[in-house]
Amino acid sequence: PRIAAPAGWDISRGSSQVAMAIIDSGVAPTHPDLASKLMLGYSFLTNTQNTNDVLGHGTAVAGTAAALAENLTGGVGLALHNPVLPLVVLDATNYASYANIAAAILYAAAHGARVLNISIGGAGFSSTLQSAVDYAWNTGAVIVACAMNNASSTPMYPAALERVVAVSATDASDN
Repeated sequence: PRIAAPAGWDISRGSSQVAMAIIDSGVAPTHPDLASKLMLGYSFLTNTQNTNDVLGHGTAVAGTAAALAENLTGGVGLALHNPVLPLVVLDATNYASYANIAAAILYAAAHGARVLNISIGGAGFSSTLQSAVDYAWNTGAVIVACAMNNASSTPMYPAALERVVAVSATDASDN
C-alpha cells in the first residue's frame, strides 16, 4: 500500500510477454514465488547457466519485482505476471565489476528482456556501462538502477547514467 501497488495492479499486473532481467546475485531456483517464472539465465561469475543465488540479494530483488500472488506464499511482486531472466554479476562478497554488469546488460537486451533491473552500483562513471545502456535502450529496453541506499546525493552508477531510471529507498517517514 505504501507505494500504491494495489491501485497499480488495477491498471496492470504485468505481462507474461515481457521479460525482466534481474542483474544481481542470482535467483534461488526453487523459490516458490519465482521458480515457475525463471527463464534460463547466465552467470558472468562462472560463465555457466547456473544462476543460483550466491548472496540472497538477487532473490529478494526478483521477489519484489515479480513474486507470484496466487499461491498464498510469501509476498507479491509488483509485476507478478512477468518472467524473470536471472543474470549473475554480484558475488558472495557483495562485489560486482562494471565489466560484468555491462556484459549482463548486453546479454539481457540481446535475449529479449525489456525491463532491466540493476540493484547494485558504484561511485565511478564508466563509459563501458554507458555504451551497454545505450545498446539496451536502442533495443527498446527500460533500464532501472538503484541510486543506492546511503542517504547521499553522490551520483552512483549505473543509476546516474543517461537513459537509466534511478530509484532509491525511503524510510518509514518517506525520508
